[in-house]
Parts: sequence; structure tokens; C-alpha cells
Amino acid sequence: MVFSFRNQASFLYGFLLSTTLICLSFFFNSACAPTQSDGIKIRLGYLQSDLHHLPAFVAIEKKYFQEAGLNVEVAGAFRAGPELMSAFAARELDVGYVGLAPAITAVANGTAVVKYIAQVNREGSAIVVAKGATYNNLADLRGKVVTIPGHATMQDFLLRKAFKNAEIPFSEIKLLALKPPEMIPALSRGDIDAFIAWEPYPAKAVTGNAGRVLMSSHAIWQGHPCCVVVTADAFLKVHPEVIKKIQDVHRKACEFIKNNQDEAIDIGVKYTGMDRQTIKKALETILYNGELQKQSVAEFVDYLKELRYIKPDISQNDLINKFAPG
Repeated sequence: MVFSFRNQASFLYGFLLSTTLICLSFFFNSACAPTQSDGIKIRLGYLQSDLHHLPAFVAIEKKYFQEAGLNVEVAGAFRAGPELMSAFAARELDVGYVGLAPAITAVANGTAVVKYIAQVNREGSAIVVAKGATYNNLADLRGKVVTIPGHATMQDFLLRKAFKNAEIPFSEIKLLALKPPEMIPALSRGDIDAFIAWEPYPAKAVTGNAGRVLMSSHAIWQGHPCCVVVTADAFLKVHPEVIKKIQDVHRKACEFIKNNQDEAIDIGVKYTGMDRQTIKKALETILYNGELQKQSVAEFVDYLKELRYIKPDISQNDLINKFAPG
């Protein structure tokens, strides 16, 4: 067969046209698809089985991070806030879901350098006593063993505030630190008389017939701040555009929880290992909000200074400027 000039020209034209279309298709698909933030790996931490951190679980399950072009890796599920802050101090985390109390305490005491980038939730904790106990108010806990998840946690603070509000000396109880997963079994055995914890542990004590709520955190401090999203200050300085995407993802996850309760419950069940009845009951006490709320931080700083978890001579404005950017 003779391959003529005309055939050569036709072949060359077809080849160039096909190549151009392929290149244009690649260009437009690349332009429209989210980038993977230049391959940056973002190390995420949160508290183990903490329903307050449901927005993080939703973002993972619904692939919101991937949709935003973020390469997020879960680098740790911690048992309490101070442990998570220690991971920041060791430079093992870039972003974390954690209680406001341990985060701001770490910043104030110079043990970790992080910035507050979003609110996670308000309220969602409770003081729980054994179901058959005759305790009807805080005064009945005088001389009793009461447990907290750890010192300098939000629950530690809430318990102290509850006793202060009731004008009962805090020294009249026997305070013990215990990890939340161990609290319900300890209550059932009679090893402790009461505990305060984040959800879903109070709800689980109720649905499991082990305990009853003596006082909710709503009754202690209505609308109180609780968990926040923080980032390592060094990471924020280098990757501000990544943090902006994380804030957007977090707000999207909070909206999902408000508008898709059944699926949110399913995700809560998966990440806490608890039953649907417990998760549904627990969610009734938690207010999710993804916006920065500096005023709540300012109010909380005063309480931390009063409790001497942070130095009383530290300036409120200086501390807030260190903790909350902008």
C-alpha cells in the first residue's frame, strides 16, 4: 500500500487534534479538581470516643477532607485533653479537637504553642451518680469519691464551678482522676460515688441502668464553651490556606449534624462503639457550633486564673492574643 502525502497530512492532523483535546481535557480537569494541598500531610488528633468531636468523625466519614483537597491522617485518638496537648508539645500533631481548658492552659503555661481556629461545641457534660444512690443534690456528695477525666479538663472546671455555685467547699469531696471508659464500671462496682464526664458517657450510664444524671453542665453554666479545634502555631504560619480549608470543612460537618440526625447518630455509633439509643440521647445535650467565639475564651481565662491552673498575673488580652489569631 502506498502511503501518500495526503494520507500523511490527514494522519498528522488527526494526531495533533487528538493530542490537543487530551491536553485540554487534562488541563480543565486539573483546574476544576481540588488539589491535594501540595501533598502536605496533616496530622489530626481527637479524644477517644468523645461525641463532642463528632464533626471530626463526620468529616472523615463523608470524605469532606478529601473533597477539599486535604491529606488528613489520624495521628492519635487520646484519652484526655492533657494527653493530646502533650502530643502538640512533642510536635506530633498539626490539628486537634480538644477541650478549651487543656488547650488554653497549655498555651498559658508555655507547654504547647497552638492557635484556636474553631469552636466545636457548647455544653454536653454531666455529673452522674449511681442509679440506686440516694444523692439528690451536690451537698449529698460531701465526703464521697467523685471522679473527673483529668486535672485542667473542662469537666474538672465544671465540677468546681458547680460546688462554688452551691457554696459548698470543694475540699469536702474526695477527688479522683479516672479515664471516662473506666467511670461507669467503677460506679457500678461502688468504687466511686459520682463522676463528671463528656458525652456519651453520662448518656450510657443512664441507658445502661448504671446511673442517673444529678446535674447537667447546662445547669452548671448555661451555654458554656467546651471543645475547640486548635492547630500548631508553626503549621498555621506556613500553611494558612490549609487551615482555612479545615475551618470550612469543620463548619460543613457541623451543618451536616444539624440537618442529618439519623446519619450523624450512625457515625457517632461507629466512632464511640456505643448503641444508637445512647448516642441519640447524648446528642440532645450537645450544641455544635463551628464559629470562633473569643468572648467565651475571655470569660474562661478568668476562671482558670481563679483556679490557679494558669498564673494569676498573666494578662487576659495577652493570653487571648497568643491563643486566638486575628
